[in-house]
Order: sequence, then C-alpha cells, then structure tokens
Amino acid sequence: MEISRGVASLLQEDVTFVESGASVAEAVGIMVQKSVRNKIGMKKGVPVGLIRDWDIVRRVVASKLDPETVKVDEIMSRPVSSVNSDAEIPEIAAVMAETGVRRILVVKDGKVLGTITAGSLLNLLSHFPDRNTREILRSIAGLT
Repeated sequence: MEISRGVASLLQEDVTFVESGASVAEAVGIMVQKSVRNKIGMKKGVPVGLIRDWDIVRRVVASKLDPETVKVDEIMSRPVSSVNSDAEIPEIAAVMAETGVRRILVVKDGKVLGTITAGSLLNLLSHFPDRNTREILRSIAGLT
C-alpha cells in the first residue's frame, strides 16, 4: 500500500500520542514540550480520540477542573476517523463530510502516519473551482 499523491500533499506528520489514562496535565506538558496543539489519544496502541487545546480550555479550564486529576479519556474528542494511506482526495473529503470531523488520521498497516485537517483539504480544493469540488467543499463545511 503506497501513499497516494493526495494524502502526501495534505499529510501533517507532526503527530504526538498520549495514553487515554494519562492526566490532562501530562498531556499539556507533552503538548508544550513538542509545540503541538493536538494529540492522539491511544488505548493499548489503538487511536481512540483526539485531545485538542480547545478540549482542554473548554472542558477543563472553563469548568475549573484540576488537570492533575482529570484524565485525557474524559475530555478527548470522539470519534476518531481514519483513511488508509492510499486514499484519494475525494475519499478523504467524503469521510470528513460523512463523519463531521475536521481532522482525520492517515494509517498504513495499522500505524498512524499523520493527520489531515479540513483546513488543509479546503485550501487544496479551493484551487479547483469545478462544480463537483464546490459540492465537496459545501459538504465539508456543513452547508449541504
């Protein structure tokens, strides 16, 4: 299974992982150390969710919870969606539109290679203003 040109052009390889049972404080420490805004929550080596800086602000800070005691599993965004590394752009767009997620994982042989964001996909597709592309863009943006 190769990486398709579509995936390669959109792939963000700066993924970091955290066990779902880790505290939010531990996750934040890793996020700060690695200068990332998102982490993939793992459970026994399987991706189970995403923890974003927004999840921390909204679900921990705004709720005045203790990040030392709150677990990543309690605040991560679910579901986590994925595509295979040989996926083409229409398939990637369809998964985002169908699931309503704005970030999907790219996997090859069970290993997470990186992520693709809706923003990077929309940026790429905006350069191709044909009717099908406009419909894909509207689906991703939630306008259909």
